[in-house]
Amino acid sequence: MAEKRVLGVRVDSVGPTEAVDQIIAWGKSSGKCRMVSTAYSEFFVTAMSDVDFRMALESSDLVTPDGIGPLAAIYFESIVRSSDSAVVKFFKGLQTGLAILTGRVGQPVSGYWLFKTLVEKAVNENLSVFLLGGFGETAERLAEELRIKYRELRIMAGAGAQSEAEMTGEANERVTEKINKFKPDLLFVAYGPVKQEKWLKANRNDLKARVAVGVGGTFDEALGLVKEAPVAFSKYGLKWLWRLLQQPRRLPRIFTATFVFAWLVFVNSLKKK
Repeated sequence: MAEKRVLGVRVDSVGPTEAVDQIIAWGKSSGKCRMVSTAYSEFFVTAMSDVDFRMALESSDLVTPDGIGPLAAIYFESIVRSSDSAVVKFFKGLQTGLAILTGRVGQPVSGYWLFKTLVEKAVNENLSVFLLGGFGETAERLAEELRIKYRELRIMAGAGAQSEAEMTGEANERVTEKINKFKPDLLFVAYGPVKQEKWLKANRNDLKARVAVGVGGTFDEALGLVKEAPVAFSKYGLKWLWRLLQQPRRLPRIFTATFVFAWLVFVNSLKKK
């Protein structure tokens, strides 16, 4: 897989199948805990001003493009030239938009899709799974549903830190002890974007898990608390619009992940001479 840069931040040019195969291979191997970050547009904007978060992404073993935004940025970078004028780059931005609508920028590795697929693979490959985080008893509820759906799945869950204060100190030690006692092959961490990546970077050397994946609000999607976007919305890069319709309170974050992100990618291209 090729390493790319979006707004100066690393992302791996990897498709859904390749990402799953790599994570499952790590889940079967011994050695250090591998860290996987599922990065969507907002991640790259945040990483520009948050050094610790940027370092967490850079230290990940795999950074998947979660959403059409990173793929569109990579496509745009591939067609612009340093000698292009601002006007030419603007029209190449429009060309990138057309490429999104015609499915030519590549296939994103959706965080929710990745989680579902990895759990299914875990059943077939006899890999153990630990769900960490979410609000309240979310992880435990999801684990119970998965036990019913997949009778042979070895799974455990824990609420983990319910506040930033609990991400360190004795409370955090109790969390890592519970994980290490189970020794999961696949650890899914739902502490929320940015926080979970920083937590994983800080704790990965103490975790007896083979692979740890940051999954954001995926547990809520899996439980049906947040409706999954229709295929058409995802295909044409409009998953952000679906999220906005479902959760209007997310407007500031969605604005950052769409318009601010696109503007920064364009401005960044103007700096390259």
